[in-house]
Amino acid sequence: MDESMMEQRLRTAVEHAAPDNLERILASCTQQKGTVIPMTPPKRKRRWIPAAMAAALVIVCGLSFGAVRWQSDHAVDSIVTLDVNPSVSLDVNAKERVLSVTPLNQDATVILGDMDLTGTDLTVAVNALIGSMVQNGYLDELQNSILVTVENDDASRSAQLQQQISSTISGTFQADHLDGAVLTQSLTADAQLTALAEQYGISLGKAALIQEVISQDSTLTFASLAPLSVNEIALIAQSRSLTTSSVTQTGSASDKAYITADAARAAAYAHAGVSAGDVAWYETEFDSEDGVMVYEVEFTAGGMEYEYDIDARTGDVVKYSREGGWSGSGSSGGTASSGTDIGADKAAQTALADAGLSSSQVTGLRTKQDWDDGQLRYEVEFRAGGVEYDYELAADGTILKADRDTDGSVPASTGASLTEEEAKAAAFRHAGVSASSVSGLKVQRDRDDGQELYEIEFRVGNTEYEYEIRTDGTILKAERDIDD
Repeated sequence: MDESMMEQRLRTAVEHAAPDNLERILASCTQQKGTVIPMTPPKRKRRWIPAAMAAALVIVCGLSFGAVRWQSDHAVDSIVTLDVNPSVSLDVNAKERVLSVTPLNQDATVILGDMDLTGTDLTVAVNALIGSMVQNGYLDELQNSILVTVENDDASRSAQLQQQISSTISGTFQADHLDGAVLTQSLTADAQLTALAEQYGISLGKAALIQEVISQDSTLTFASLAPLSVNEIALIAQSRSLTTSSVTQTGSASDKAYITADAARAAAYAHAGVSAGDVAWYETEFDSEDGVMVYEVEFTAGGMEYEYDIDARTGDVVKYSREGGWSGSGSSGGTASSGTDIGADKAAQTALADAGLSSSQVTGLRTKQDWDDGQLRYEVEFRAGGVEYDYELAADGTILKADRDTDGSVPASTGASLTEEEAKAAAFRHAGVSASSVSGLKVQRDRDDGQELYEIEFRVGNTEYEYEIRTDGTILKAERDIDD
């Protein structure tokens, strides 16, 4: 059947569907009074769409609608990142359906396990991820903080998602009887932020948080905060009363994993040989040293200034600096009698002994004579294990100043990276032990998240130590355990 035949059949069917009653109507009208004027309306031409064309239009419209709907369902509307220590990124469409989930580090791979969250509702996905973090020990009463970052060009939509996800997480915390802290922020990535995230191997959200924190306190650095968890970063900001409008926080970061600020001050006072009653002023804040949480304790006593970094978990002295004309307390030098000059070589040996190092373990050793208020002084500087040491000694060997800090550079002895001997020395120094007291020493070079590092294990007495030290001297892990 061709098109002309199809049109004719359609026309006939329509005409038959409306019966012609004109003659009956006219006959009825002759029975009425008056003259009947028959009026015949002009015939209107009908335009008929060929059936094949109509079917094609239906198909095209259907396909167009389907394509638009498919594109909408599969277009990324927002990117949501969850950071604890595991970092997970979720691509979400406008209907809040998860299009994809990307683990951003090894810990995130652990919490994802065999879960397939593609196509699930965002709220369901967030609940599942938080539950897995709790189950795997990444969220608990010791580490209770999570960072939520939303990337969306629409500011109001971003704020709405932040509030929605924060409420979801808070509800999950309550169900797990966990008193948690939720930090939320919007994000617009730029080249600088992306470069920092790639350099330190962290998410864009965590990079943005660190950038905001250090903008509030210039004494903090990106390098010192990058290895920390979100809870530790939040604790540092919390202890320094840092506030910002770009990051919203509900709940408080947990400090239950650490000693108290009072205990940290007591450790510093004991090392300095002063009593609390002698202290005229003090300040205590959370900080980090080589990736380890510390209390930064500053105080004055007897007209002298002290600055200590106390390991926030153990109470050990990690770093200290003292300024003043006194002798004794905490130093292994200062044995010469008053009025004598020990000389530059002896001054260097005294400083090395105080640091627990030998001349063969250090690089860049320099000793310089100087005068202060008519008094002879020796300034001794050297580097070892990615740490800079700066000493000032009186002519009789009394240590007036002792300071050490990470220099942020590759040790000069290697020209490229930390040697095994330097890594061991850094671990012994951090542990506060001498090489001669160590037994069961094991050193292995490894690679983690694209970073070269040394894994070091040893024993001193009944205490076991485990360290992970990056080849640039950064201590990534420092653990000790007493074997009962």
